[in-house]
Amino acid sequence: MAQPSPYEEAVAARLAGDPGRAVELLEPWVAANPQDLDARVQLGYALLAVNETDAAAAEFRFVLAGAPDYVDAAQGLALIEQRRGVPTVRQGFFYVEGAISDLSQGREGWSEVAAGALVPLSATVSSNLRATHYRRFGIEDAELAIGATVQAAANSWFTFNGSITPSADFRPEWSAGVGVEQRLTNSANPLVVGFDASFQRFPVQDVLLLSPVVTQYFDDGRYSITARANAIRAGGGSFRLGTSVRADHYARERLRFFLGAATGPDTDLGVVTNTTALFAGTEFPLTRTISMTASAAHEWRDDDLDRTEGRLGLRFGF
Repeated sequence: MAQPSPYEEAVAARLAGDPGRAVELLEPWVAANPQDLDARVQLGYALLAVNETDAAAAEFRFVLAGAPDYVDAAQGLALIEQRRGVPTVRQGFFYVEGAISDLSQGREGWSEVAAGALVPLSATVSSNLRATHYRRFGIEDAELAIGATVQAAANSWFTFNGSITPSADFRPEWSAGVGVEQRLTNSANPLVVGFDASFQRFPVQDVLLLSPVVTQYFDDGRYSITARANAIRAGGGSFRLGTSVRADHYARERLRFFLGAATGPDTDLGVVTNTTALFAGTEFPLTRTISMTASAAHEWRDDDLDRTEGRLGLRFGF
């Protein structure tokens, strides 16, 4: 039986959870075979697993320079950029998801079904589309939303979004929003700050939302903590304040976990209600291009309609 090549041994070592051994085998192999793009991708992931992030990024970039459509290299570089707080989209995806909520007091549960897509338009611009069907207390609304993210500079991004709900009953008849995000520290553990503003015209009243946010990354981008403040003004009333905190763990490509808590005013139905919520979720890969998302949340509401929600989705890369 033929002996496996150093490349084959390295792949086996990486998949077996020994990235250090994979690096030892792949570095001389790549030095002798610099155009072996498969080996460079494997080396990139092995380097990433031993926290050699810059070297891993260099391997992925080398591969993409010669093969721009190499999916694994693009996903590896996207993972590094995500860990570093860079909201750059190199691959598009479309998704479907659904949610069911159980309400207290025996009230009829809520449900929603959505489909959408995120499409890179260039290296610095991406667009997102979403269509959602909502059912609340036996009443149905269908909402269409569109948005865009623009990288204005190396560490600056702007977002624009809007939505429309024809013949709205409880969702906004229309909405518009803008946001800005700035990476303050250009390192493996960046500090990112942002500010979002949106206006929603509900059938019962107008709602203005102002939201500053800050995210700090840790452990070479594997973890992050996000804190957000919300100031909501409904109708002609005064601003009401709320806060949320969320922790994320980016375990590896397309595998992440999150949990968090929030308290403050909610306007999901167009009427401001004070809520307190706990939530958690995950995304995990099913195949090289398909991921599943799942989350759960419980919400305590001042209107005594406490709510427990479960949500499942599928994401398809392209």
